[in-house]
Amino acid sequence: MAMASLYKPPPSLSLPALSNPISLISSPAVVLSFPFNRTAFASPRLFAIKTGSDGSDLLRKPAVPSEKDLVGISEEVEDSEEEKEEGFVDWEDRILEDTVPLVGFVRMILHSGKYESGDRLSPDHERTIVDRLLAYHPDCDSKIGCGIDYITVGYHPDFVESRCLFIVRKDGQLVDFSYWKCIKGLIKKNYPLYADSFILRHFRRRRRS
Repeated sequence: MAMASLYKPPPSLSLPALSNPISLISSPAVVLSFPFNRTAFASPRLFAIKTGSDGSDLLRKPAVPSEKDLVGISEEVEDSEEEKEEGFVDWEDRILEDTVPLVGFVRMILHSGKYESGDRLSPDHERTIVDRLLAYHPDCDSKIGCGIDYITVGYHPDFVESRCLFIVRKDGQLVDFSYWKCIKGLIKKNYPLYADSFILRHFRRRRRS
């Protein structure tokens, strides 16, 4: 326990500007005692407390951060970590989101029974095949040749048990194309940094044109 003591009154002060000097003398010696806690000042933070009626008198009181403040800081750190995680992009998932629906779409055309061999695809289906698949085939221009009349399905001449997509050119020539090569071309075009590792992991070697 620390003790603070006041024993001597201050000397008399005269104000020469006044006609009747006034002596300012404090009351007899007063002993003040109060507990002194060192831990209260470990991490001081200043709060302003008004003591005068005009607000000009300000005392600064040190305060230790409350448990609520510390919890708030912890929550801010957690929020920052969550924002970093939200910024992370899983490119493999992104590629799968783009390609899996297209593979399902082509398989529906080839194997659902909706189209017989030689049937012309509907305008919507044909537009999807041309714009979202055929455009990414590595030999797209040579496959299209003089121009597309329509898209149809049929059995591959070399792999007789495999149904595939065909371009019927404007000159009547029938040209097959592999939708797997189209998918690979799409991945290489849209995701050049991740295409090779993704294709190596997810695609088996195929011998189709």
